[in-house]
Amino acid sequence: MLKQMLKTGDTQVYLDITHIPRQQVMRQFPGLVALCRKFGVDWTRHPIPVRPAAHYMIGGVKVDLDGRSSVAGLYAAGECAATGFHGANRLASNSLLECLVCGRRAGRHAAGRAKLKPKGGHAFSQRFQPPDGVDLEDLRNSLRSLMWREVGIERDGKRLAEADERMTFWASTVMRMGFASPAGWELQNLVTVGTLMARCAARRTESRGVHYRSDFPKRNDRAWRKHLVVKN
Repeated sequence: MLKQMLKTGDTQVYLDITHIPRQQVMRQFPGLVALCRKFGVDWTRHPIPVRPAAHYMIGGVKVDLDGRSSVAGLYAAGECAATGFHGANRLASNSLLECLVCGRRAGRHAAGRAKLKPKGGHAFSQRFQPPDGVDLEDLRNSLRSLMWREVGIERDGKRLAEADERMTFWASTVMRMGFASPAGWELQNLVTVGTLMARCAARRTESRGVHYRSDFPKRNDRAWRKHLVVKN
């Protein structure tokens, strides 16, 4: 899909299922039919515009069998966690099993820990506004665009280094700010995750699974059959 988009200069490719009888499509895919209709596409008569997208991370927060991370009190389960429950793969429906099993274990352990903790604690009550001229939405859109271009489907060392440099520059400003709304904290998290992805992708000088390096197109089990664990 990506190669075809680069070849044509278009932002999408097209899926044509007009050879399937209309009633069959309506019966088997009612949700998708309704979704496409919102955008004025009748996919029983016209090709559907599609493009690659990422909807989950491979990897995540490293945890133990009870969902505990290395940060006291921080648990992770499901697609945000690296449990090793399914090895290195992420297949369809794995996330459901992982949420049911690991989510239950994490919930039970967190509940038990909460009972042992004394009541009270400190709440973060400070509120700041970003300085004049800082447009959070613009930065978020710029980060999204950068990740797609430089840390996307096809990667190479030069573009990964450029992405890291750009995000490090953004972080020098964004990470020192306090915010009055969740959007600011989310942006900090996105910059952090994006930087980690770019740096780990640059370090892994091979291609494996969905990590494809055009400058290192072969898999290298001798050097890289292992996880990359980033510690603070």
